[in-house]
Amino acid sequence: MNTEQGIRPTELFRIRAFSLLWLNSFIFILVQSTQRFAFVWLALELGAKSNISGFILFVMGVPALLISLPVGVMSDHMNRRTLLMTSQVGALIITTLIAITVTTGHMTISLAIVGSFIAGIFIALGSPVRSAIIPTLVPSDKLVGAIAVSTIGNNIGLIIGPATAGPAIAFWGIEGAFWLQAVLYLIGFIVLLPLQLPASHNTTRRRLREEIFGGLRFIQDNAAVRSFFVLLAGSVLFMMAPWIVLGPQIAKEQAGATGSQTTLLFAMLGVGQFITSMLIMRYNHLMVKKGLWFMCGLCWGSSVQMLLGQSSSIFMMGLFLFAWGMGGGFYMNLSQTLIQHNTPPQVMGRVMAIHSLLMSGLAPAGALAVGVIARSTDTAPWTFTVCGLLMLVTTLFFLIFRPRLRPMA
Repeated sequence: MNTEQGIRPTELFRIRAFSLLWLNSFIFILVQSTQRFAFVWLALELGAKSNISGFILFVMGVPALLISLPVGVMSDHMNRRTLLMTSQVGALIITTLIAITVTTGHMTISLAIVGSFIAGIFIALGSPVRSAIIPTLVPSDKLVGAIAVSTIGNNIGLIIGPATAGPAIAFWGIEGAFWLQAVLYLIGFIVLLPLQLPASHNTTRRRLREEIFGGLRFIQDNAAVRSFFVLLAGSVLFMMAPWIVLGPQIAKEQAGATGSQTTLLFAMLGVGQFITSMLIMRYNHLMVKKGLWFMCGLCWGSSVQMLLGQSSSIFMMGLFLFAWGMGGGFYMNLSQTLIQHNTPPQVMGRVMAIHSLLMSGLAPAGALAVGVIARSTDTAPWTFTVCGLLMLVTTLFFLIFRPRLRPMA
């Protein structure tokens, strides 16, 4: 089967460096799929409301706001394996300390805020590097396949992570979720030990400010890429941010789910994304105008989000999460493909750092704002629904009035 008809994952996994990076990234997603939920649920158990939960997530994203762009510059010039190892070891240490503090009963809201900030430092250090590495490990004609296979791994992680965190919380309490994360970080560290990466070919060095603005200038000068990043920022503010801060609260207070039931509900999101990713991997050759498919996925997801916010039972929420995940499959696959297919290798690290800045930095900032709004108005479900409406309107505007993104491949 050739790349024009479909993608054979076994061809990619024969590339040892790609298979090791895939496994490490898969484990990283396993942790991420439980970490934000665990912090929000921990805050709820400590008696906090959505404004405090939003603040904890905001603090976790502050490091991404501060260091993502410099990390992108380092990723284009330094040894990326060293950056990955530093990120992995640091995350392992702070997660273990958090688990010990929760287990011994010494955890407070203040300590949770400090812990989330330190954890955010190592997330911000590793996230853009993982994405920037992929094009250096596989031939260009297999890049779409590599992204699809990586996204499927992410989808599986989104399913397995919550599914394992739920029983951990049920048996050992919230500390079980943090111990699970620590063990996964340790496994991820072991996986990285034999990883060898090609050296960076970008040896030209300029001042840090000039290097950082190189990625921003590339986005600014390309109308289609610029429209894509505006939509990406909108999806973070109106979809991801409301979900990470209000999702657990809606599940607990409106659908009546327990902690373990909520993690299983969240797994339905991953199931939907997995199914869509499998279809994209099989029929990617038919998706010529990937920019158009990306915007259609956002329209679908934002429409489902408006219904998801009004879920009144566990069954209803699970159904809408599955449908939301199917739209998310287009979002996850095509966003990576659009960036990496349309970005020159010499600025890939910096552009992926901007992507990471939006995902890891803007999302918590948006979560803080959404949490405050939901808390002050006491309308978490309607806040979530209105955010979906705003995303739908934004996407339709670009779909109708900004046509350059539609034919983007």
